[in-house]
Amino acid sequence: MNSHALIDELKTLLEPGKVLTDAASLDTYGKDWTKQYAPAPSAIAFPKTIEQVQAIVRWANQRQVALVPSGGRTGLSAAAVAANGEVVVSFDYMNKVLEFNATDRTVVCQPGVITKQLQNLAEENGLYYPVDFASSGSSQIGGNIGTNAGGIKVIRYGMTRNWVAGLKVVTGQGDLLELNKDLVKNATGYDLRQLFIGAEGTLGFIVEATMRLDRAPKNLTAMVLGTADFDAIMPVLHAFRASSTSRRSSSSPTRLWPRCWAAATCRRRSKRPARSMPCSNSKPPPTTSPTPRWPPSSTAWSRAGCWMG
Repeated sequence: MNSHALIDELKTLLEPGKVLTDAASLDTYGKDWTKQYAPAPSAIAFPKTIEQVQAIVRWANQRQVALVPSGGRTGLSAAAVAANGEVVVSFDYMNKVLEFNATDRTVVCQPGVITKQLQNLAEENGLYYPVDFASSGSSQIGGNIGTNAGGIKVIRYGMTRNWVAGLKVVTGQGDLLELNKDLVKNATGYDLRQLFIGAEGTLGFIVEATMRLDRAPKNLTAMVLGTADFDAIMPVLHAFRASSTSRRSSSSPTRLWPRCWAAATCRRRSKRPARSMPCSNSKPPPTTSPTPRWPPSSTAWSRAGCWMG
């Protein structure tokens, strides 16, 4: 069967206009932000339901056609690149939030939901979705899960994997798996959900996700601290964690800054190993200053930095 006949078959599985073969669409949906590969898909399919995704996969198996999942196409690992005549399966039309559970702090959403959309929904309900990156306005939840995206708050909140409570996945045979079902305690056997997270669509297509939310942080502060060398960064992290988790200490910037400043300068001044904390011979700037400045000379700054969210 020639390629035109295959595309005609594919069109019968979806709604009219949901299979594109024009050059502009093939170029746009056939690549991500890895520019070194030339996109060359044969068609772009836009399913709107789980059943349509299953139909596409079963058709591809029968006709021996390769499939590539496509989300917001913001990745840099070429996971969404179709360079060898594959059919791209775009989840742009599976973009609905299906359920919000304030008690469990979870959101059930389709894979095409934009990351920023989930963040805004959490904020509107006094909660917080912490996985964040520059592409949050265009990246999709399905793609985030498929690549196990991290972002700028990963040290504090972890990767996307930490926030996936449950998944629905269409396997390579077209079967539908429901994994974990939003359970916190589940000791019934293999946690197959973890295999699909980060698999970039090689094991199956994510068609629904239950995402966990967190309570909204208080006094969220971004602190930029220059260090004399890279070895001083880990003591800063240690000091920050010790200060923010101590019951008797405040997590306000005026309390945290002197301790982090001491950690950054401890090794430089005392020549002690990075683990020698706390450093008593370093003198922090006055805590009364609204904008503590260290060091006074710009030459002491290194290219290393810390983000404490």
